[in-house]
This record gives sequence, structure tokens and C-alpha cells, in this order.
Amino acid sequence: MRDARLIIIGAGMAGLAAGCYARLNGYDVQILEQHAIPGGLCTSWQRGAYTFDGAVRYLTGTRPGSPEHRLWQELGLLAERPIHFYDEFTCYEGTDGRTLHLYTDADRLEEHLLALAPADAAAIRDLAAGVRQFRRLDLPVDLTPTSPQDMLALGQGVLPGLGALLRWRTATVRSYAGRLRDPLLREALPRLFQFAPDDFPMMILLTTLASMNDHEAGYPVGGSRRLAEDLAARYVALGGEVRYRARVERILVENDRAVGVRLADGSEYRADQVISAADGHTTLFDLLEGRYVSERVRSYYRELPLSHAIVQVSLGMAADLSAQPATLSFPLRVPVMIGNVPHERLVLKHYCFDPTMAPPGHSVVTVWCAADYDWWARLRADRPAYRAEKERAAAVVIAALEERLPDLRGRVQEVDVATPATYERYTGNWRGAFAGWALTTRKMSMMMGGAMKKTLPGLAGFAMVGQWVEPGGSVALAAASGRDALKDLCAAAGTPFRTGLE
Repeated sequence: MRDARLIIIGAGMAGLAAGCYARLNGYDVQILEQHAIPGGLCTSWQRGAYTFDGAVRYLTGTRPGSPEHRLWQELGLLAERPIHFYDEFTCYEGTDGRTLHLYTDADRLEEHLLALAPADAAAIRDLAAGVRQFRRLDLPVDLTPTSPQDMLALGQGVLPGLGALLRWRTATVRSYAGRLRDPLLREALPRLFQFAPDDFPMMILLTTLASMNDHEAGYPVGGSRRLAEDLAARYVALGGEVRYRARVERILVENDRAVGVRLADGSEYRADQVISAADGHTTLFDLLEGRYVSERVRSYYRELPLSHAIVQVSLGMAADLSAQPATLSFPLRVPVMIGNVPHERLVLKHYCFDPTMAPPGHSVVTVWCAADYDWWARLRADRPAYRAEKERAAAVVIAALEERLPDLRGRVQEVDVATPATYERYTGNWRGAFAGWALTTRKMSMMMGGAMKKTLPGLAGFAMVGQWVEPGGSVALAAASGRDALKDLCAAAGTPFRTGLE
């Protein structure tokens, strides 16, 4: 099936990765993107002299020689991009006046937690042991094996950490915190990952710390949009084509086979294969009109919790925040309302470790705030009220930051506010859920069990990629899902899968 015509809907990281592997394997491919730029949710935007990032805080696969790094090698990324590795992932200021530092070095973290809460020594050592055990995992790029060779590679990678997988697979951070006596640790641990649901997996906390300990996870200097632009450039260099401002409104189906797409302007593009890297709900229930959706998949969209809708307040400041923790979670003296949601604490993130984000001596700060999608979506119909509420949200956040860090008073030069309606408008993400499904223990089990399928029953010539079938909100998983789809396509065609590193 080489030289077949392939259409990909969406130039986010999953769609661009699928496009790269399609070109590496000889497919004639075109990506159709509704926005004017690549990246989808993996994006940044400019306001004056400042760049505001809306996605990557850390990227996995940053350590050369690791199996996951191979993905970025195949896609031609990171080779020339500096990586910032955090010494401290989060600083959490508790309501009791004490502070927990989530150090990325496992030994330093264990020592710090033991000093904070000696009465919890056994549970703390259990946590530290879990981090060290997960350091032994050496997972391959392909986490959805379809051949005996794939199964063998996955098994070899998992085996060294099998005990840790079995030990922590169903545990939640909240259940672990329930073992602790110290009030700061009990308060902080379930909140270290912002917007984590009540059943957020302990395994995610442990594997994240293990990756950061080994420099297997870091921040790519230049941020999200440059990462997406690099991948788009790689795709084009391989001979791929992107058409921007091309919104797909229907996937064309004939005799139970996807045969192309129709755009909002009425034009049609025919193809032998269609891959949707667009929003999952839009793909299934709008572009395919709800056909070919099994009851199981329908139940996912009825029952599974979504990642939290957010308001992102971004600030460009004539102040140097490099001495502050890169991520600082702090309680508010007086709770505030942002939109219609009360907040008792804020989480400040600055980008002083990335010199491309702001002029020397200046800083970019972002604050993510929990939001009510329905409230913001209704408000957007009244544009003056919508703009006024965005301005009020920014003013509330600025006042809170100035109270916590008085040196910031009068230093704000640029302000930008993105709401759930903004995410929906620019990326099409259902209900403004910027990371797709919430990452719960049930979702983790589904991922590990391969329950999220890229194909639909009864529909040939079609596949889905991205965070709705490879959940977790991870850029690496999104890109890997594009790789998997092309690998499966090559297997179905009986042709070898090429990665460019052969």
C-alpha cells in the first residue's frame, strides 16, 4: 500500500508525528489543520517582548541512550535543543506555615521528608524505595505491542520494575497520604500535581520523580511552540504537506470505509486512509456523526472524568524571579473568586530558566486556575462581560501574587488570560479539557491493558491518535500514538515499518 494517499486531521504533536512516520514509510500524506499554526495544545504565544507557554512543563525521553529518547531521534527533535533539569519540581507552602520541597533527587527528597516528618519514616522510605524501583524501568517506544517482538521488548523493559508495578498499580496518592501522620505531608502530597483527581495514581508521582532523578524528564528550552514548529519542519522536510485554516467538518465514508474528508468550505479531499488527531468527541460524534461508536466507547464519554478545565493567567513582569522556586504553591490569606470558582491557594510557575521567554532581568509567570467550563462558555456569548471577567481574573491573580511577593508591585507589563472557551475555540478540545481524560487509577489500568483502541468496529481505513486514545496529556505519548498508528498500518499492508534510524 506504499504511495497510498493518507489524510491526517490535525497538526498537533500526534498528527505531525503520524505524518513524519507516514513519509518515512512512503505514504503520500497531507495534514489538514483548522488553526494557522502547528502544535494544537502544544503551543506558546507572544505578547510584546514575552512568550507565554500553554503546555510543556517537562518532557519525557530527554536522556540520550534511553529507549524513549529514540522516539525524539526518529522524529529529528531535541538533538540541538538545550534541556533544563529541575532540582526542585514543586515548592508547597502549607497552611501550617511549613514548606515541602519536592526535590527531584530521590536521596535529597527522602532526607528532606524525614526531617519534616520523622514519625512517618516508614512510609517515607516506602515512597523513596518506589522512586528507586521505577528508575529501573526501561520501557520501549512502543507501549502497545502488536507482535511477539514488541511483547518481548516490553516485557524486558518492565521486568526490572515489575515488583514496583504490582506494588503501586492500584494505589492512589490520596490513599498513600492517608498513611501519614504529619499534617503538612497529608495536605501537600495529594496537591503536588495540580488538579489531580481524588484517585490520582501514586505510580504517576513515583515514575515522574524517577524520570526527573535520572534526567529522563526535563524542559526543552524554547518551550512548546518551538517544539511543535521543529516537528512541523521535520515533517515538511520529509516531503509532507500541511494545509492550515482548513477545518474538517465531515469524514467521508463509503461502504463502511473512510475515503476522505469534507472541509467547512465545502471542498473534499479523497484518501485511502484517514487518521484523526483531532478532539476525540468531535471526531466520533461530529465528523463521523456518532456512527461506528461502540457502547463501550460511548460510556467513556458519558462516565470518564475529564481533565480539569482551567483559566491560565499569564504575566510578563519587569522583575527577576529566578531566585524563587520554579513552581510555587501557596495559600491565600483570604480566598478569592476566579470566574465562579473559589480559590484558597494559587500555583505560580515562572520560566526564568528559559532565556527565550523574556528579556534579561524580566520574567514570565503563569498561573493555572480551576474553572467551570459551562460558566465561561455561556459568558462568552456576551463579549463585553466576557472581556471584563477575564480582566477581573487577571487583577485577582496579580493582587494575590503581589501580596505573596511584594517586590512584584507595579512590575506587570503584559497580561493574557485564556479560558476554557479559549481552549475550545483554538483547539476544539471538548469542554475545554486541555489534557483530555483525567488521569485516574481506572484510566491507568485501561492504558496498561490496551483498552483504548485507535480503530472503530466496522469502519475500515480509519484510525484515531492523540490524547483521547493515549491518555495522560503527555506530549511523548501523543507522538508515540502517531508512531503506533503508522506501525499498525504498515503491518496491515505487509510492509516493514521504517523509522529513519535503520
